[in-house]
Amino acid sequence: MKTATPIQLTCPECRRDNEPERIYCHDCGARLDRSALAGRRTGKIETSEELHKRMRGMFSQRRIKAQLFFFKSAKLILIAIAAAALLVILIAPEVPPAVKSEEFPPQINLNLETLTESRQPQTMQFSEEGVNAYLASALKRKKEKLNHPLINFERALVAFSEGNCRVTIERSIFGYSIFTSGDYAVQIEGGKVKTSPRSGAIGRMPIDPNVMPYAGFLFSDVVAAMDREHKLLNKVGSIQLHEKEIAVTSAQ
Repeated sequence: MKTATPIQLTCPECRRDNEPERIYCHDCGARLDRSALAGRRTGKIETSEELHKRMRGMFSQRRIKAQLFFFKSAKLILIAIAAAALLVILIAPEVPPAVKSEEFPPQINLNLETLTESRQPQTMQFSEEGVNAYLASALKRKKEKLNHPLINFERALVAFSEGNCRVTIERSIFGYSIFTSGDYAVQIEGGKVKTSPRSGAIGRMPIDPNVMPYAGFLFSDVVAAMDREHKLLNKVGSIQLHEKEIAVTSAQ
C-alpha cells in the first residue's frame, strides 16, 4: 500500500504550516515560498518507495560514471608511465662511441695463460682501453652466436673504477640501440671469480639493487662467449680494480 506524504508550506515569518494550495500565510498573511512544490509531479504524489528508488538510480548512475572516469584515467596514466619508461630505456647512457680500430688488439688471453703458468708471483696490469679493444675483437668473431631473433648484438665494453667494474652491452632492435649495464665488485674466492652485483640499468632506467642478483640473464650470453678467459681468471690469485685499470696477480 502506498502512503502519500503531504507537503506543507511553512511560513518564513511565523513558522506556521499551511496547506499546499495557499499563496499567503493563513495567520500572518506573509507570502509563502512555493519552490518546494516545483518538483512535484502533477496528479501524483511521490511515495517514499518511489523516492528511494529514484534516489538509488541517481546514485547508481553517478557511481557508474565515476567508475568509468576512474578506469579511463588509470588507463591513461598507465599508458603515460609505460611511454615514459620506454623513452628512458631508449636513451643511451654515457658510453664512448663505437670505434673501428685497424690496430692489432692486445693478446690478453695469451698474457693470462702466461700468468697462470708462472711459478713466481707476478702481476699484470691491463688498461680499460686495452680490455675493450680485446673484447671488440674477440666478440666480433662470435657475433652470430650472440644474435637472437629480432635482437642483434652490437658490442660489449667495460669501465673500471676503484673497486668496481661496470659492464655495458649494446644490442639493437629494429635499428634502435638498447644498453644494459651492471656494476660489480670482482674478487677471487675459493679459486673462482666471484662477482657481486651492486647496481644496474636498462638504458637510463635504473634496476633496483635487490633485483640485480636475478638480472644475470642480461649478460649471461656474453659471459658464456668469454668462457676461455673466464676459466683463465679462475686460476689467478687476485684481481684488483683501479681507475681505468685492472691488475691481475698470479696464484701463490
